[in-house]
Amino acid sequence: MVRITERVVNTYFAKLYLSKPGKNDIISLDVRPSDAINVANRCKAPIYVSKEIVLADAIRIGYGTGRGRDAKPTYDVYLDSASEGPDSVAEELNLVRNMDIAVKEERYNDAAMLRDKLTELRKSRH
Repeated sequence: MVRITERVVNTYFAKLYLSKPGKNDIISLDVRPSDAINVANRCKAPIYVSKEIVLADAIRIGYGTGRGRDAKPTYDVYLDSASEGPDSVAEELNLVRNMDIAVKEERYNDAAMLRDKLTELRKSRH
């Protein structure tokens, strides 16, 4: 797996975790995020991003009438888990991801229900 751990000024830092199938030994390497993401992509491994980086640097994903037809609406994003209590950012990204899956699978009623939950979640934070 890959963890994008922090940003200092304009430099991101990442860790790459490697193991052999069936083995419990894990090797951790400090690597450039671009290299880590490339390895994760080739190995189909998850990429985790620090919640602080997402909150500071992420682009808000929106749905509506202004979106281009061929635009990619979402990316699979996993946040570090919250230390305690509900994590509204992780919940929002999870709702967006599940809504995108529902649309791709043509489950439009489910997508509408998820959209409504997402709208309520966003309203509750303001």
